[in-house]
Amino acid sequence: MSLNKLVGGDCGGNNSLLQLSSIVSRDAAAANLPQSDRFVNEFLAQNSQAPQTFNMSALLNNMPEAESMKNINKMARAERSSFAPAQSASMTWAPGPSGAFLPQAMMQPLFMPPAPMMAHQGPSNVQIEYLNESDLMETTDVKAKAQEYVNSVKDDDELAYNQFMSFMKKISAGEMNLGDGVEAEQKQITKDKILEEMAEKYKDEWAKLSDVSEYWDSETANGIPQEYTFTEGNVMLENKSALELGKEKLKMGDIPGAVLCFEAAAQQQPELAEAWFLLGSTQAENEQDPLAIAALKKSLQIDPTQLEAYITLAAAYTNENLPKYAFRSLLDWLKASPKYSDMIPQDVDISKLDNKALETHVKNLYLKAAQMYPTEIDPNVQNALGVVFNIRQEYDKAVDCFKTALMVASHDSKLWNRLGATLANSDRSEEAVDAYHEALNLEPGFIRARYNVGITCMNLGAHRQAAEHFLVALNQQVKAKSMHPGAGDTDTSSSTIWTTLRMVCSFMGEHDVAKLVDERNLSELNKFFETEQ
Repeated sequence: MSLNKLVGGDCGGNNSLLQLSSIVSRDAAAANLPQSDRFVNEFLAQNSQAPQTFNMSALLNNMPEAESMKNINKMARAERSSFAPAQSASMTWAPGPSGAFLPQAMMQPLFMPPAPMMAHQGPSNVQIEYLNESDLMETTDVKAKAQEYVNSVKDDDELAYNQFMSFMKKISAGEMNLGDGVEAEQKQITKDKILEEMAEKYKDEWAKLSDVSEYWDSETANGIPQEYTFTEGNVMLENKSALELGKEKLKMGDIPGAVLCFEAAAQQQPELAEAWFLLGSTQAENEQDPLAIAALKKSLQIDPTQLEAYITLAAAYTNENLPKYAFRSLLDWLKASPKYSDMIPQDVDISKLDNKALETHVKNLYLKAAQMYPTEIDPNVQNALGVVFNIRQEYDKAVDCFKTALMVASHDSKLWNRLGATLANSDRSEEAVDAYHEALNLEPGFIRARYNVGITCMNLGAHRQAAEHFLVALNQQVKAKSMHPGAGDTDTSSSTIWTTLRMVCSFMGEHDVAKLVDERNLSELNKFFETEQ
């Protein structure tokens, strides 16, 4: 044994030497006591009720709702993924692991009752019959036991007047009742009744705890705003043709400029579903999925028949690692579609399905939809199936779905981008770059596709090229700032792109440049990487 273990205490307790000293002192003191006095000590120690701590484990095992409580998840925010390759060899679409709240073990204190001071008495040969605590608690004839002992030693003058005899005589005479308060309480309040009272008392607390997992799975907990937050100082608010101007900017590839125009249109005509849809879909291309979700939900509240909005919303939820909401959006698309609404089973309550069951339910419905018209390709069904297979990490199947959709919708830049991200997920980075280039040829200002190209370059080890793509995307976002000069220091750029750019600088060993990223000094970064503003 090391010296530290001998003299050091654990968690503020006595060290080993002090414990040894106390044991020796106790035994030495006990040796000097007469036998009868030692019996008193033993008798008192056996009948002393040690206080017990609250045992949470026992309570949970007996609570009516215990089984549901054991399934509460702790929840940590999963790392954000997107319709973009992951910042590693492959992209992961599945949510990260969730933790569980486990109650800590309750420590039981050691109760040591103080030994009463006894007068020295001579030795005695009287045999004592020991009584177990359980015997005392189960029998009501404690007085009889005490009287039996008094009668057995009544002729022994040595024991006639010691403390133990005095103690036993009081019990036999009824002057002292060991069961007072304890035995009566045990008769009135059984273990089951205590648990029943605790269950009723803490019923509301259990209910609150059961809602914890639901909260962490909600949109609010995952950073999705309930209402869309508009950019302040938007000069496009004064333009009555903001909606049409936004469409023109979208064709020219000016995504940030189009966003400001559509924001103005949505504020000018709050009940115009088209303005909200264009705002949401454009924000998704602008690498701003939380705002895209808020705008798309508003659009569908106004007009639930917008089929494209459901799939765009499902993709945005997937990007934010919220698969449950993505599956529900895809189900809503089927319900709103005149071609497929009849195939929705009426006897399935999706609110009662867990994520795995919901995933299987949606997948089977879309496979059935794809088989309903074998002679024609529905790009929306194939697009939705690609999203489902991405969530399931079945990337080869997702690639097939997107390629099938592109056979009839080759002009869709979003499909090309999703194909690129899926190829990157399956470690086919070179093919992914080709798909991204197709998306950018169709829409040069497609910021998400530009960002995805940068991620793929990182995976290929081309860090400088990755940084250049990130800077192009940031420059595109910052250009729109001239359209709302009243906003002052408002930053319209994506924090995700900035964070990834800093990572690239660290990989390159350019720590001074990384400081420029922290300062968001775009002009100096453009000079260093020789990118056009």
